[in-house]
Amino acid sequence: MTACPWCRRALVAGVAAVCVVAAACSGPRSGASAITDVSSCVAVLPLANHIVHDEGTLTEIRLINKRDADALSRKLGVPLPSQPQPQTHPQPHPQSRWPRAHHRWSKACLVVYHGNYPPGTIVGASPPAVSGRYALLVLRVRHPSVERILVTDRFPPP
Repeated sequence: MTACPWCRRALVAGVAAVCVVAAACSGPRSGASAITDVSSCVAVLPLANHIVHDEGTLTEIRLINKRDADALSRKLGVPLPSQPQPQTHPQPHPQSRWPRAHHRWSKACLVVYHGNYPPGTIVGASPPAVSGRYALLVLRVRHPSVERILVTDRFPPP
């Protein structure tokens, strides 16, 4: 059985097009992914849940940088936390006797819970006498710990 030449070329072109589309669909995606953006925040969820005493609904979780965390605090009228004392780490060179200061803002996540949070419910909230429907927790990721806790009636802007 002999196929016509144009039929064979059409079949090869169709198979090639399917392969190109399949390769394009299975390759790495460009742009942000909801999973990769917050995957590092998974480590802080047990701490966040403990802070709100397992009360409220997890509403949002996202990475946050220092500038955005400071802007969020200012919008809510909360004074910025005082600068922590620099931690000193020994120099990598064994003959050096001078410590170096460590002032870096580590990777942090904003975790938002919606619930009823009267004054004093959440230890460490700033300011402590405020009540609200949202608990905004800024938590460090590397060694899960609290950067700041805000309680407000307003949902944080994106």
